[in-house]
Amino acid sequence: MELHVLDRIIRPLPVCNCIKEKELAEHRERELAAQREKVKRIYGEGLIDEELKKASFDNFNKRPELESAYRIAKDFTTNFQNQEFGLYMFGPVGVGKSHLAASIHKKLIQQGYASVFIDVTQLFGLAKSTFKDEKKSDQDYIQAAIKCDLLTLDEIGLNPLSSYEFGLLFQILNGRKGKLTNLTSNLNLDRLRKWFAIDNKGRPLDEDGRVFDRLIGSTLLIESQASSYRMYKAQQRMMAMQKGAV
Repeated sequence: MELHVLDRIIRPLPVCNCIKEKELAEHRERELAAQREKVKRIYGEGLIDEELKKASFDNFNKRPELESAYRIAKDFTTNFQNQEFGLYMFGPVGVGKSHLAASIHKKLIQQGYASVFIDVTQLFGLAKSTFKDEKKSDQDYIQAAIKCDLLTLDEIGLNPLSSYEFGLLFQILNGRKGKLTNLTSNLNLDRLRKWFAIDNKGRPLDEDGRVFDRLIGSTLLIESQASSYRMYKAQQRMMAMQKGAV
């Protein structure tokens, strides 16, 4: 290629592929940084309760029944870039599902990822609060949940869905195709399918199971059958008191 400047012919040197690749990488990183900043403005560093703020892999109670779940969660964090599936962690109350999910979230935040951890009921409440707020819309929360690097939806299935709540979840899960989403729940797969099928007034929502199928197809299923850790600790305290009374 020739350029004519002030009656002179200039032949620019070709830009090597390595420079082009570097510029593209820098451009992508700037876009990611801007995207992560937008997510942080909406959700901060995740909306975690005081108990889960203390959660980490180091203080997780690794009972034998939970060893596999602990190992999978830790490997998910260490090799996040190479993961193909999110995690659907389900089982009885108090076995540590939310603890592990929060531990993953906090580690990724420390590594600079845009990670969002939110209780599903809290998500619904935030979206509905915008109905009376002219400065925000529910799409602010929906789009931020879609765009983050990792989304963790805690306590899926806690309460029956309204049609609005189902639509909100559908937008988020559909928008996150190709991205990683972690979920915790007390519901096994049959109960989860039914939860998506009918709303809180007994009307059909997703009888064909489209959302259920999409969710299950994008996650690794981790079932925990341990007893509640809180119950375990309560029993330990009771036994200690009984010994002390002898």
